[in-house]
Amino acid sequence: MKYLFWTFAFIITAVCLYFIFSNISAISGITLLDNGLAEALGTFSRRMQVNTGLLLFIFFILGSCSTMLFVQPFLSKYRAKEGAFERKLEKTIVSSDESNARVKVLEAKIQTLEKALQEATKKKQ
Repeated sequence: MKYLFWTFAFIITAVCLYFIFSNISAISGITLLDNGLAEALGTFSRRMQVNTGLLLFIFFILGSCSTMLFVQPFLSKYRAKEGAFERKLEKTIVSSDESNARVKVLEAKIQTLEKALQEATKKKQ
């Protein structure tokens, strides 16, 4: 599943890079302050001419950063749950090892008692 996501991320990045490089020489206009807001603020509208490739690159970086910031809380929550699960698993393994050790000690005691019983029955005969 992780490789599928990586493949999609690679394809999306490749398509974005294609658009950036194919529009490197084009010029676009960006409206920083539109007419309605400029009238409300009592100023003039603002428009800026920008290289389209640069604009696409900026949008790509901003989109990547916003995606990382959006996903980060989910990742930290997942990592916390994963850490708690690992600690629980370690405790389970330790208790299992302790149980196995107790069983082996009891088996050794039983064998010792069986031998002692056999020797005692031999001595009586």
